[in-house]
Amino acid sequence: MRTLTTRLLYLLPLLLLPACNLPSPGVSPTSLISPTPLMEENTLPPAPALTPIQAAQETSTILITPSPTATIVHLSTPGSWTGAEYSIYDTISGDTAHQGQPNQPPGGDIYRYNLYERPFNANTQDIFFPDLDIRSGKIGLSQPWMYVTIYLYGLRSPSNALDGSYGVELDLNLDGRGEWLIMAAPPYTPEWSVIGVRAWHDTNSNVGQTQPCYTDPPQTADSYDQLAFDQGQGEDPDVAWVRYLPENPPAIQIAFKHTLINNDINFMWGVWADQGVNQPQWFDYHDHFTSIEAGAPFPSMPEYPIKAIAELDNTCRWTYGFSPDGDEPCLCAGGVPTPTPTPIPYASLGGWVYKDFNGNGARDEGDGGFGGLTVRVLKGSCPGGTQAATGTTIAYGRYTVDGLLPGTYCVVTPDFGGFTFTPTFHEVNLGPGEFIDDLNFRLNIP
Repeated sequence: MRTLTTRLLYLLPLLLLPACNLPSPGVSPTSLISPTPLMEENTLPPAPALTPIQAAQETSTILITPSPTATIVHLSTPGSWTGAEYSIYDTISGDTAHQGQPNQPPGGDIYRYNLYERPFNANTQDIFFPDLDIRSGKIGLSQPWMYVTIYLYGLRSPSNALDGSYGVELDLNLDGRGEWLIMAAPPYTPEWSVIGVRAWHDTNSNVGQTQPCYTDPPQTADSYDQLAFDQGQGEDPDVAWVRYLPENPPAIQIAFKHTLINNDINFMWGVWADQGVNQPQWFDYHDHFTSIEAGAPFPSMPEYPIKAIAELDNTCRWTYGFSPDGDEPCLCAGGVPTPTPTPIPYASLGGWVYKDFNGNGARDEGDGGFGGLTVRVLKGSCPGGTQAATGTTIAYGRYTVDGLLPGTYCVVTPDFGGFTFTPTFHEVNLGPGEFIDDLNFRLNIP
Protein backbone atom coordinates (compact mmCIF):
# COMPACT_ATOMS: atom_id res chain seq x y z
CA MET A 1 0.00 0.00 0.00
CA ARG A 2 2.81 2.41 0.87
CA THR A 3 4.53 1.66 -2.45
CA LEU A 4 1.37 2.46 -4.44
CA THR A 5 0.86 5.74 -2.56
CA THR A 6 4.46 6.75 -3.14
CA ARG A 7 4.13 6.12 -6.87
CA LEU A 8 0.96 8.14 -7.10
CA LEU A 9 2.58 11.09 -5.32
CA TYR A 10 5.53 10.85 -7.69
CA LEU A 11 3.32 10.79 -10.81
CA LEU A 12 0.90 13.54 -9.73
CA PRO A 13 3.14 16.54 -10.66
CA LEU A 14 3.88 14.99 -14.07
CA LEU A 15 0.18 14.59 -14.78
CA LEU A 16 -0.47 18.25 -13.93
CA LEU A 17 2.36 19.80 -15.99
CA PRO A 18 0.60 20.20 -19.37
CA ALA A 19 -2.73 21.28 -17.88
CA CYS A 20 -2.16 25.03 -18.41
CA ASN A 21 -2.20 24.69 -22.21
CA LEU A 22 -5.34 22.57 -22.41
CA PRO A 23 -8.91 23.92 -22.52
CA SER A 24 -11.01 23.32 -19.47
CA PRO A 25 -13.08 20.10 -19.71
CA GLY A 26 -16.40 20.67 -21.39
CA VAL A 27 -15.58 24.22 -22.59
CA SER A 28 -16.67 25.03 -26.13
CA PRO A 29 -14.66 27.27 -28.50
CA THR A 30 -17.13 30.09 -27.88
CA SER A 31 -16.76 30.13 -24.10
CA LEU A 32 -16.63 33.47 -22.32
CA ILE A 33 -13.76 34.35 -20.00
CA SER A 34 -14.41 36.55 -17.00
CA PRO A 35 -12.25 39.69 -17.43
CA THR A 36 -9.35 39.75 -15.00
CA PRO A 37 -7.23 42.61 -13.66
CA LEU A 38 -3.83 43.21 -15.21
CA MET A 39 -1.62 40.38 -14.05
CA GLU A 40 1.91 39.17 -13.80
CA GLU A 41 3.04 37.55 -17.04
CA ASN A 42 3.43 34.01 -15.72
CA THR A 43 0.83 33.74 -12.95
CA LEU A 44 -2.95 33.78 -13.18
CA PRO A 45 -4.95 35.27 -10.28
CA PRO A 46 -8.15 33.75 -8.89
CA ALA A 47 -11.19 34.33 -11.07
CA PRO A 48 -12.76 37.76 -10.34
CA ALA A 49 -16.40 38.51 -9.60
CA LEU A 50 -18.70 38.85 -12.60
CA THR A 51 -19.66 42.27 -13.88
CA PRO A 52 -23.43 42.99 -14.18
CA ILE A 53 -23.24 42.33 -17.93
CA GLN A 54 -21.51 39.00 -17.43
CA ALA A 55 -23.85 38.03 -14.62
CA ALA A 56 -26.78 38.54 -16.96
CA GLN A 57 -25.12 36.27 -19.52
CA GLU A 58 -24.07 33.57 -17.06
CA THR A 59 -27.05 31.33 -17.73
CA SER A 60 -26.18 30.99 -21.41
CA THR A 61 -22.39 31.21 -21.31
CA ILE A 62 -19.70 28.89 -20.00
CA LEU A 63 -17.04 30.62 -17.91
CA ILE A 64 -13.42 29.57 -17.96
CA THR A 65 -12.19 29.65 -14.36
CA PRO A 66 -8.40 29.26 -14.28
CA SER A 67 -6.66 27.59 -11.41
CA PRO A 68 -5.04 30.14 -9.05
CA THR A 69 -1.76 28.25 -9.36
CA ALA A 70 -1.82 27.68 -13.12
CA THR A 71 1.11 29.04 -15.14
CA ILE A 72 0.79 30.36 -18.70
CA VAL A 73 3.33 28.75 -20.99
CA HIS A 74 3.78 30.68 -24.24
CA LEU A 75 4.72 28.55 -27.21
CA SER A 76 4.86 31.25 -29.89
CA THR A 77 5.63 34.99 -29.86
CA PRO A 78 5.25 37.58 -32.65
CA GLY A 79 8.31 38.75 -34.53
CA SER A 80 9.60 42.21 -35.37
CA TRP A 81 7.50 42.89 -38.45
CA THR A 82 6.89 46.62 -39.04
CA GLY A 83 5.69 46.72 -42.66
CA ALA A 84 2.31 47.75 -44.02
CA GLU A 85 0.02 46.26 -46.63
CA TYR A 86 -2.81 48.71 -46.04
CA SER A 87 -2.97 52.07 -44.23
CA ILE A 88 -5.59 54.44 -42.80
CA TYR A 89 -4.97 58.14 -42.13
CA ASP A 90 -6.90 60.04 -39.50
CA THR A 91 -7.66 63.70 -38.80
CA ILE A 92 -5.00 65.20 -36.49
CA SER A 93 -6.10 67.48 -33.66
CA GLY A 94 -2.68 67.98 -32.10
CA ASP A 95 -1.48 70.53 -34.65
CA THR A 96 -4.08 73.05 -33.47
CA ALA A 97 -4.66 71.97 -29.85
CA HIS A 98 -3.64 74.04 -26.81
CA GLN A 99 -3.61 72.99 -23.18
CA GLY A 100 -5.68 75.06 -20.78
CA GLN A 101 -8.11 76.52 -23.28
CA PRO A 102 -11.16 75.11 -25.11
CA ASN A 103 -10.20 73.02 -28.14
CA GLN A 104 -12.05 71.69 -31.12
CA PRO A 105 -10.83 69.28 -33.80
CA PRO A 106 -10.23 70.48 -37.36
CA GLY A 107 -12.78 67.90 -38.51
CA GLY A 108 -13.21 64.14 -38.57
CA ASP A 109 -16.03 63.90 -36.00
CA ILE A 110 -19.46 62.79 -37.22
CA TYR A 111 -21.54 61.25 -34.44
CA ARG A 112 -24.15 60.02 -36.91
CA TYR A 113 -21.58 57.72 -38.56
CA ASN A 114 -19.80 56.64 -35.33
CA LEU A 115 -16.73 58.69 -36.25
CA TYR A 116 -15.01 60.51 -33.40
CA GLU A 117 -12.18 63.00 -33.15
CA ARG A 118 -12.32 63.70 -29.43
CA PRO A 119 -8.89 63.48 -27.78
CA PHE A 120 -10.10 66.06 -25.24
CA ASN A 121 -11.70 65.98 -21.80
CA ALA A 122 -15.47 66.23 -21.44
CA ASN A 123 -17.41 69.46 -20.90
CA THR A 124 -14.56 71.99 -21.12
CA GLN A 125 -12.38 70.43 -23.86
CA ASP A 126 -9.40 72.26 -22.39
CA ILE A 127 -7.17 69.20 -21.89
CA PHE A 128 -5.65 67.64 -25.01
CA PHE A 129 -4.43 64.03 -24.79
CA PRO A 130 -1.72 63.58 -27.44
CA ASP A 131 -1.63 59.83 -26.87
CA LEU A 132 -5.32 59.57 -27.82
CA ASP A 133 -4.91 61.48 -31.10
CA ILE A 134 -4.51 58.90 -33.88
CA ARG A 135 -2.32 59.88 -36.80
CA SER A 136 -2.64 56.68 -38.81
CA GLY A 137 -2.98 52.93 -38.66
CA LYS A 138 -1.52 50.17 -40.76
CA ILE A 139 -2.06 46.45 -41.06
CA GLY A 140 -0.17 43.54 -42.61
CA LEU A 141 0.11 39.76 -42.57
CA SER A 142 3.28 37.81 -41.88
CA GLN A 143 2.12 34.30 -41.12
CA PRO A 144 1.05 33.21 -38.63
CA TRP A 145 0.57 36.76 -37.35
CA MET A 146 -1.55 39.71 -38.38
CA TYR A 147 0.09 42.98 -37.27
CA VAL A 148 -1.74 46.26 -36.59
CA THR A 149 0.26 49.43 -35.84
CA ILE A 150 -1.39 52.56 -34.43
CA TYR A 151 0.60 55.80 -34.64
CA LEU A 152 -0.27 58.51 -32.09
CA TYR A 153 0.38 62.25 -32.01
CA GLY A 154 2.73 62.05 -29.03
CA LEU A 155 3.37 60.89 -25.49
CA ARG A 156 1.36 62.10 -22.54
CA SER A 157 2.83 64.43 -19.94
CA PRO A 158 4.01 63.98 -17.24
CA SER A 159 4.09 60.16 -17.63
CA ASN A 160 5.99 60.42 -20.93
CA ALA A 161 4.11 57.31 -22.04
CA LEU A 162 1.12 56.08 -24.00
CA ASP A 163 -1.57 55.80 -21.33
CA GLY A 164 -4.70 55.04 -23.37
CA SER A 165 -6.27 51.79 -24.50
CA TYR A 166 -5.75 50.93 -28.17
CA GLY A 167 -7.35 48.43 -30.47
CA VAL A 168 -8.51 47.23 -33.86
CA GLU A 169 -12.07 46.42 -34.94
CA LEU A 170 -12.62 43.85 -37.70
CA ASP A 171 -15.68 43.46 -39.92
CA LEU A 172 -15.20 40.07 -41.56
CA ASN A 173 -18.41 39.73 -43.57
CA LEU A 174 -18.45 43.35 -44.82
CA ASP A 175 -21.88 44.20 -43.40
CA GLY A 176 -20.78 47.15 -41.24
CA ARG A 177 -20.88 45.11 -38.02
CA GLY A 178 -17.64 44.33 -36.26
CA GLU A 179 -17.12 40.66 -35.47
CA TRP A 180 -13.92 41.13 -33.47
CA LEU A 181 -12.57 43.89 -31.22
CA ILE A 182 -9.02 43.41 -29.96
CA MET A 183 -8.05 45.94 -27.28
CA ALA A 184 -4.88 46.51 -25.26
CA ALA A 185 -4.61 48.40 -21.96
CA PRO A 186 -1.57 50.08 -20.36
CA PRO A 187 1.14 49.87 -19.20
CA TYR A 188 3.12 48.92 -22.32
CA THR A 189 6.70 47.78 -22.84
CA PRO A 190 8.88 47.49 -25.96
CA GLU A 191 8.76 43.71 -25.53
CA TRP A 192 5.79 41.66 -26.67
CA SER A 193 3.33 40.93 -23.85
CA VAL A 194 -0.16 39.52 -23.41
CA ILE A 195 -0.76 41.60 -20.28
CA GLY A 196 -3.72 43.93 -20.82
CA VAL A 197 -4.70 42.33 -24.16
CA ARG A 198 -8.27 41.14 -24.65
CA ALA A 199 -10.15 39.88 -27.72
CA TRP A 200 -13.91 40.40 -27.79
CA HIS A 201 -16.24 38.59 -30.19
CA ASP A 202 -19.81 39.31 -31.28
CA THR A 203 -21.46 35.88 -31.36
CA ASN A 204 -24.90 36.95 -32.57
CA SER A 205 -24.17 39.66 -35.15
CA ASN A 206 -25.89 42.57 -33.42
CA VAL A 207 -23.10 45.16 -33.15
CA GLY A 208 -24.57 48.27 -34.75
CA GLN A 209 -28.16 47.21 -34.01
CA THR A 210 -30.61 47.53 -36.91
CA GLN A 211 -28.59 50.14 -38.83
CA PRO A 212 -24.87 49.31 -38.87
CA CYS A 213 -22.71 52.45 -39.19
CA TYR A 214 -25.70 54.71 -38.50
CA THR A 215 -27.00 55.87 -35.14
CA ASP A 216 -30.13 54.24 -33.75
CA PRO A 217 -30.29 54.58 -29.95
CA PRO A 218 -31.35 53.36 -27.46
CA GLN A 219 -29.09 50.33 -27.40
CA THR A 220 -30.82 46.99 -26.93
CA ALA A 221 -28.11 44.73 -28.44
CA ASP A 222 -25.48 43.02 -26.30
CA SER A 223 -22.77 43.92 -28.84
CA TYR A 224 -19.37 42.30 -28.13
CA ASP A 225 -20.83 39.69 -25.81
CA GLN A 226 -17.98 37.17 -25.61
CA LEU A 227 -14.52 37.62 -24.14
CA ALA A 228 -12.62 35.00 -26.10
CA PHE A 229 -9.10 35.90 -24.93
CA ASP A 230 -8.08 37.60 -21.70
CA GLN A 231 -4.37 38.26 -21.10
CA GLY A 232 -3.29 34.71 -21.94
CA GLN A 233 -6.44 32.95 -20.80
CA GLY A 234 -8.39 31.12 -23.47
CA GLU A 235 -8.15 28.18 -25.83
CA ASP A 236 -4.78 29.47 -27.04
CA PRO A 237 -2.66 31.54 -24.60
CA ASP A 238 -0.72 33.04 -27.53
CA VAL A 239 -3.60 34.49 -29.56
CA ALA A 240 -2.93 38.24 -29.13
CA TRP A 241 -0.02 40.44 -28.01
CA VAL A 242 0.92 44.10 -27.69
CA ARG A 243 4.11 46.16 -27.56
CA TYR A 244 5.15 49.82 -27.53
CA LEU A 245 7.21 51.12 -30.44
CA PRO A 246 9.36 54.05 -29.21
CA GLU A 247 9.41 55.72 -32.60
CA ASN A 248 8.72 59.25 -33.77
CA PRO A 249 5.75 59.39 -33.73
CA PRO A 250 5.20 56.80 -30.99
CA ALA A 251 3.10 53.76 -31.80
CA ILE A 252 1.35 50.75 -30.34
CA GLN A 253 1.56 47.48 -32.22
CA ILE A 254 -0.92 44.65 -31.76
CA ALA A 255 -0.29 41.17 -33.15
CA PHE A 256 -2.92 38.44 -33.31
CA LYS A 257 -2.91 35.01 -34.85
CA HIS A 258 -4.47 34.85 -38.29
CA THR A 259 -6.36 31.75 -37.17
CA LEU A 260 -8.37 33.92 -34.74
CA ILE A 261 -10.34 35.20 -37.74
CA ASN A 262 -10.26 31.83 -39.52
CA ASN A 263 -7.47 33.01 -41.84
CA ASP A 264 -9.83 35.49 -43.50
CA ILE A 265 -8.04 37.56 -46.16
CA ASN A 266 -10.88 39.93 -47.12
CA PHE A 267 -12.32 42.19 -44.43
CA MET A 268 -12.81 45.78 -43.22
CA TRP A 269 -10.77 47.24 -40.37
CA GLY A 270 -10.38 50.40 -38.29
CA VAL A 271 -8.45 51.40 -35.18
CA TRP A 272 -9.33 52.97 -31.82
CA ALA A 273 -7.71 54.98 -29.03
CA ASP A 274 -9.94 55.16 -25.97
CA GLN A 275 -9.88 55.99 -22.29
CA GLY A 276 -13.13 57.89 -21.85
CA VAL A 277 -15.68 55.12 -22.56
CA ASN A 278 -13.79 51.86 -23.17
CA GLN A 279 -16.83 49.55 -23.01
CA PRO A 280 -16.95 46.77 -25.65
CA GLN A 281 -20.56 45.96 -24.69
CA TRP A 282 -21.56 49.53 -25.63
CA PHE A 283 -20.49 49.35 -29.28
CA ASP A 284 -21.43 51.13 -31.39
CA TYR A 285 -21.18 54.10 -29.04
CA HIS A 286 -23.63 56.21 -31.03
CA ASP A 287 -26.23 53.49 -30.43
CA HIS A 288 -25.61 53.52 -26.68
CA PHE A 289 -25.66 57.32 -26.29
CA THR A 290 -28.01 59.82 -27.90
CA SER A 291 -26.49 62.83 -29.62
CA ILE A 292 -27.40 65.00 -26.62
CA GLU A 293 -25.75 62.57 -24.19
CA ALA A 294 -22.69 62.16 -26.41
CA GLY A 295 -22.18 65.87 -27.00
CA ALA A 296 -20.32 67.41 -29.92
CA PRO A 297 -16.84 68.95 -30.24
CA PHE A 298 -17.86 71.90 -32.43
CA PRO A 299 -19.18 75.09 -30.73
CA SER A 300 -21.53 75.68 -33.65
CA MET A 301 -23.50 72.53 -32.87
CA PRO A 302 -26.33 72.51 -30.28
CA GLU A 303 -24.92 69.36 -28.62
CA TYR A 304 -21.63 71.14 -27.77
CA PRO A 305 -19.51 70.38 -25.80
CA ILE A 306 -18.49 66.70 -25.78
CA LYS A 307 -19.98 64.85 -22.83
CA ALA A 308 -20.40 61.06 -22.47
CA ILE A 309 -18.32 60.26 -25.57
CA ALA A 310 -15.02 61.95 -24.77
CA GLU A 311 -11.29 61.20 -24.51
CA LEU A 312 -11.20 58.91 -27.53
CA ASP A 313 -10.43 58.82 -31.24
CA ASN A 314 -11.14 56.36 -34.02
CA THR A 315 -10.74 56.02 -37.76
CA CYS A 316 -13.13 55.20 -40.52
CA ARG A 317 -12.74 51.71 -41.98
CA TRP A 318 -10.67 50.55 -44.90
CA THR A 319 -10.40 47.31 -46.81
CA TYR A 320 -7.92 44.50 -46.38
CA GLY A 321 -7.27 42.07 -49.24
CA PHE A 322 -9.41 43.75 -51.89
CA SER A 323 -10.08 47.08 -53.58
CA PRO A 324 -13.29 48.83 -52.48
CA ASP A 325 -16.10 49.54 -54.90
CA GLY A 326 -17.40 52.41 -52.76
CA ASP A 327 -20.48 50.66 -51.36
CA GLU A 328 -18.79 49.08 -48.35
CA PRO A 329 -20.37 50.15 -45.00
CA CYS A 330 -18.32 52.61 -42.90
CA LEU A 331 -15.79 53.00 -45.73
CA CYS A 332 -13.27 55.83 -45.57
CA ALA A 333 -13.60 58.52 -48.19
CA GLY A 334 -10.92 57.12 -50.48
CA GLY A 335 -8.62 56.15 -47.61
CA VAL A 336 -7.78 59.78 -46.84
CA PRO A 337 -8.41 61.77 -43.64
CA THR A 338 -12.09 62.21 -42.86
CA PRO A 339 -13.21 65.52 -44.39
CA THR A 340 -14.24 68.39 -42.14
CA PRO A 341 -18.01 68.11 -41.64
CA THR A 342 -20.35 70.99 -42.30
CA PRO A 343 -22.06 71.58 -38.94
CA ILE A 344 -25.79 70.96 -39.22
CA PRO A 345 -27.87 73.83 -37.80
CA TYR A 346 -30.23 71.64 -35.79
CA ALA A 347 -33.55 73.01 -34.60
CA SER A 348 -35.49 72.40 -31.38
CA LEU A 349 -39.00 72.67 -30.01
CA GLY A 350 -40.69 72.47 -26.64
CA GLY A 351 -43.76 73.15 -24.58
CA TRP A 352 -45.90 72.10 -21.63
CA VAL A 353 -48.45 69.37 -20.97
CA TYR A 354 -50.62 70.82 -18.21
CA LYS A 355 -53.95 70.91 -16.35
CA ASP A 356 -56.07 73.92 -17.30
CA PHE A 357 -57.86 74.41 -14.00
CA ASN A 358 -59.75 77.60 -14.96
CA GLY A 359 -60.46 76.53 -18.54
CA ASN A 360 -59.14 79.73 -20.09
CA GLY A 361 -57.01 77.92 -22.69
CA ALA A 362 -53.75 79.34 -21.34
CA ARG A 363 -51.15 78.06 -18.94
CA ASP A 364 -51.42 80.15 -15.79
CA GLU A 365 -49.63 80.16 -12.48
CA GLY A 366 -50.97 77.24 -10.45
CA ASP A 367 -51.81 75.04 -13.42
CA GLY A 368 -50.20 71.68 -12.70
CA GLY A 369 -48.41 69.51 -15.22
CA PHE A 370 -48.07 65.85 -16.17
CA GLY A 371 -44.67 64.18 -15.92
CA GLY A 372 -43.55 61.04 -17.73
CA LEU A 373 -45.73 61.47 -20.83
CA THR A 374 -44.39 61.04 -24.36
CA VAL A 375 -44.86 63.73 -26.99
CA ARG A 376 -44.28 62.44 -30.52
CA VAL A 377 -42.76 64.51 -33.32
CA LEU A 378 -43.70 63.29 -36.81
CA LYS A 379 -42.22 64.35 -40.13
CA GLY A 380 -44.27 66.51 -42.49
CA SER A 381 -47.59 68.31 -42.20
CA CYS A 382 -50.20 67.08 -39.75
CA PRO A 383 -51.43 64.45 -39.20
CA GLY A 384 -47.78 63.65 -39.97
CA GLY A 385 -45.77 60.81 -41.41
CA THR A 386 -42.95 58.76 -39.95
CA GLN A 387 -41.74 59.50 -36.44
CA ALA A 388 -38.74 61.83 -36.26
CA ALA A 389 -38.26 62.08 -32.50
CA THR A 390 -39.97 61.99 -29.13
CA GLY A 391 -39.85 64.07 -25.98
CA THR A 392 -40.73 63.01 -22.44
CA THR A 393 -42.29 65.45 -20.00
CA ILE A 394 -40.47 66.09 -16.75
CA ALA A 395 -41.91 67.53 -13.56
CA TYR A 396 -44.72 70.07 -14.12
CA GLY A 397 -45.14 68.83 -17.68
CA ARG A 398 -42.19 70.48 -19.42
CA TYR A 399 -40.78 68.82 -22.57
CA THR A 400 -38.15 69.68 -25.18
CA VAL A 401 -37.01 67.92 -28.35
CA ASP A 402 -33.57 68.76 -29.76
CA GLY A 403 -31.50 67.76 -32.76
CA LEU A 404 -34.19 68.23 -35.44
CA LEU A 405 -33.31 69.03 -39.02
CA PRO A 406 -34.95 72.14 -40.47
CA GLY A 407 -38.38 71.36 -41.92
CA THR A 408 -42.06 70.80 -41.19
CA TYR A 409 -43.15 68.65 -38.26
CA CYS A 410 -46.34 67.54 -36.59
CA VAL A 411 -46.17 67.50 -32.79
CA VAL A 412 -48.78 65.02 -31.52
CA THR A 413 -50.61 65.09 -28.20
CA PRO A 414 -49.51 62.49 -25.66
CA ASP A 415 -51.59 59.43 -24.79
CA PHE A 416 -52.92 59.61 -21.24
CA GLY A 417 -55.29 56.76 -20.48
CA GLY A 418 -58.06 57.83 -22.82
CA PHE A 419 -58.10 61.49 -21.79
CA THR A 420 -57.92 63.97 -24.68
CA PHE A 421 -55.60 66.94 -24.63
CA THR A 422 -56.25 70.12 -26.57
CA PRO A 423 -55.13 70.64 -29.27
CA THR A 424 -54.53 67.16 -30.66
CA PHE A 425 -51.45 68.35 -32.57
CA HIS A 426 -49.30 71.34 -33.51
CA GLU A 427 -47.91 71.85 -37.01
CA VAL A 428 -44.63 73.72 -36.94
CA ASN A 429 -42.04 74.86 -39.49
CA LEU A 430 -38.53 74.89 -38.04
CA GLY A 431 -35.78 76.96 -39.56
CA PRO A 432 -32.03 76.27 -39.22
CA GLY A 433 -31.04 76.61 -35.57
CA GLU A 434 -34.53 77.77 -34.58
CA PHE A 435 -36.17 76.96 -31.24
CA ILE A 436 -39.97 77.16 -31.10
CA ASP A 437 -41.46 76.99 -27.63
CA ASP A 438 -44.95 76.94 -26.09
CA LEU A 439 -46.25 74.08 -28.21
CA ASN A 440 -48.56 73.23 -25.31
CA PHE A 441 -51.19 70.59 -24.70
CA ARG A 442 -53.84 71.20 -22.05
CA LEU A 443 -56.35 69.02 -20.22
CA ASN A 444 -59.44 70.90 -19.08
CA ILE A 445 -60.18 70.23 -15.42
CA PRO A 446 -63.81 71.01 -14.46
